[in-house]
Amino acid sequence: MSFSPRARVHLQNIVANWRTIASLVSQSEAGAVVKANAYGHGVAPVARALHAAGCKTFFVAYVDEGVELRNAIGAEATILAFNGAEPGDADLIRTHQITPVLNALPAIREWLKLSDTPSYAVHVDTGMNRLGVRMEDVPELEDLTASGPPVHVMSHLVDSDDRSRAINAEQLARFKDAASHFPHAHTSFANTGGCFMGQDYGFDIVRPGIGLYGGGPPLPDGIELKPGMTLEAPILTVQSVQPGETVGYGATYTFDTPRTLATVALGYGDGFLRAAGNKGIASLGGIVCPIVGRVSMDLITIDVTQAADLAMPGAFAQFIGAEILLEEQARRAGTVGYELVTGLGHRVRRIYD
Repeated sequence: MSFSPRARVHLQNIVANWRTIASLVSQSEAGAVVKANAYGHGVAPVARALHAAGCKTFFVAYVDEGVELRNAIGAEATILAFNGAEPGDADLIRTHQITPVLNALPAIREWLKLSDTPSYAVHVDTGMNRLGVRMEDVPELEDLTASGPPVHVMSHLVDSDDRSRAINAEQLARFKDAASHFPHAHTSFANTGGCFMGQDYGFDIVRPGIGLYGGGPPLPDGIELKPGMTLEAPILTVQSVQPGETVGYGATYTFDTPRTLATVALGYGDGFLRAAGNKGIASLGGIVCPIVGRVSMDLITIDVTQAADLAMPGAFAQFIGAEILLEEQARRAGTVGYELVTGLGHRVRRIYD
């Protein structure tokens, strides 16, 4: 066997999550965000599974990601690239039928100078102050694009993780105002958290991302999402330690009782965060096993005292999955699920089921 970590990617779960989220905004088309290699899950297998299930609109960050996606799923889908494009990308965009999302008036002016201008979308900034045409510039945007209007208008929620925040409703009102200037364009506003806020946030197309993969903000009552992957690592060695002994670089953990430890083949060289040292957890057969000591480049040590009968070289410990939920592991590492899954490197074997 190969003593390396593996991520079993559950394509059926990802499709099921897409359908579950779509059911919350059933009057809207459900697209899918598959940027960053489908959040670390593998863009080609994930997009093919979603496309086969009926997803027709996909979102990526970069034009190059759009090219890779087009080659994976063929011509029968719409692909939008959030981070826009330069006029020099026009031929590539035409060839691969990618719709760039243009984020500022100067970029739109340059785009409209092209002969046979390719279709484009526009991002309107309703409160993020990151990308997008500012609200006060929307009338100028309408005039500028009168002879070549965008095919799609979108914006992005600031804090859909907290559905109680007033800023969500404020952004919704701003986006409705902005979208009214472009009555023939498709509209999209809701990410995963936005979908959880109901049809008012749905518009024409919704853009679930992290929720497809089993993560994201707290779920509405009665809604369940399934893990998009199970991240596992094999045990290399098992040993006993005595009170007063330490483990790992820097001797950051000292044992006060006899314990049984297992060292597993996973580390920050695989993208598992160093910040999880002495905080994260693993699971053996459903028994929680704390990470003890630092996460090193290739190795993590876990306390398997409570699961000693299951701990043996070659057995796999779970770090993300049905037993260790993505957002729980992320919280322990002081981050969010997005970072955990998008950071997983090429040494983690992807196995698709």
